Amino acid sequence: MARLGRLLAAGGLSMALLALALPFLARPALAGEQLFVAIPSGWDEAWRHEDTTQTIVEYLPKGQSVTDWTDMVTVQEFPGIQLDPGHYLDRVVAAFGTGCQATRHEGPRSIGENGYFVALAYVECKGPDPSKAAPGVVLKTVEFLAIKAIQGVKSLHVVQRAWHGDDETQHPLQQANAKDWVAVVRDAELCDLADTARTCRTIGRTGGLE
Repeated sequence: MARLGRLLAAGGLSMALLALALPFLARPALAGEQLFVAIPSGWDEAWRHEDTTQTIVEYLPKGQSVTDWTDMVTVQEFPGIQLDPGHYLDRVVAAFGTGCQATRHEGPRSIGENGYFVALAYVECKGPDPSKAAPGVVLKTVEFLAIKAIQGVKSLHVVQRAWHGDDETQHPLQQANAKDWVAVVRDAELCDLADTARTCRTIGRTGGLE
């Protein structure tokens, strides 16, 4: 993302937020638990970062780049982390709005899905602070983010979709396919293929980190 994504890989914002929650825990060896995200058709993996504390994968439509993009899906996994997804998103929303000329948000809203604790939020930044942009990224005037955090047994999972543009008439919530745009995040789900109490609502979805 323009202002958040590369801070994640640098061990910046998200790891700092996680540090406010609970200490890092050893990664349990539990097979079967898997995150499923319906990456839009025709999109490709554009960037990946993996280390012992996190995996981050960014997906973009063909023709867009990680330095000049309009629509991006980011999937993150933080192994061994255990915390309240709502509290985590509270901190993300606050950090996302830092330096913006105007912000608005909805949520976080906490729910339960497949036996997991889940939170969902929407946040918008207008007039972002250029100093918050990742190096080399073309900064645009509006960024809108849908984000979902799921606390699994093995890891904390975060799925987000961002729109980044200068023309507010192109805002995803003003388009005919607004529900489909949001559904990529809203319908992302964590399942345990070995646990009948935690089976996916939809079989055969695209694995976000596999």
